[in-house]
Amino acid sequence: MTIEERAKAAEASVLSLTAERDDLRKTVEASVVNVSAELDAIKVEASVKDATIATLTEALKAVEAEAAALKASAQSASAEAANILAASGVEPVAAPVASAAEGSIVEQYAAMPAGPERRAFFKKHKALLFSAK
Repeated sequence: MTIEERAKAAEASVLSLTAERDDLRKTVEASVVNVSAELDAIKVEASVKDATIATLTEALKAVEAEAAALKASAQSASAEAANILAASGVEPVAAPVASAAEGSIVEQYAAMPAGPERRAFFKKHKALLFSAK
């Protein structure tokens, strides 16, 4: 190979590498622009979400304050009702409490007087009564 051929081959190689470099540069610059645009969009979205969170936090605080006020109002209303009843001469009465059935099913059945109620109880708890023996 002569010097001129080598020079032309080197020049062709340089031109090829220069074109490839320029293509890569354009691709990288386009990618940077796209990533920057996406980053800006994400920042805007994050700021919108932060604003929404702040708004919801304030609303939650307002609701909690209102709930506390209602609870205090309910307690004071109960106390006021008790005072009014006491002033009118009504004696305080404890609220009725449902009595729980005491003892086992067998003991309850044995304690019941004979009659239709005992037979209904037996029919309802037949399996338990037989398994207990």
